[in-house]
Amino acid sequence: MNAPDWNAEAKLIERDDMGSEMAYDFHERATGTLGELIAKVGAMSPHERARMVIDAGSQGTINVAQIVELAGRDDFPF
Repeated sequence: MNAPDWNAEAKLIERDDMGSEMAYDFHERATGTLGELIAKVGAMSPHERARMVIDAGSQGTINVAQIVELAGRDDFPF
């Protein structure tokens, strides 16, 4: 993902199945900006984090590996 919009509205989604990319058994955990939700996932334990994805609207669905990568960017605001 190039130049993410850290202020874009996003949803934090928890999947019950821990790994499927299929859209079932998903539960919305939180809403906020992309930056806020990345920070929230970054503060979770690895076990809890494994079940998370972020629906970033026009920026697409961001999986846990991408979330960790984004959190490590130099321009990450949190």
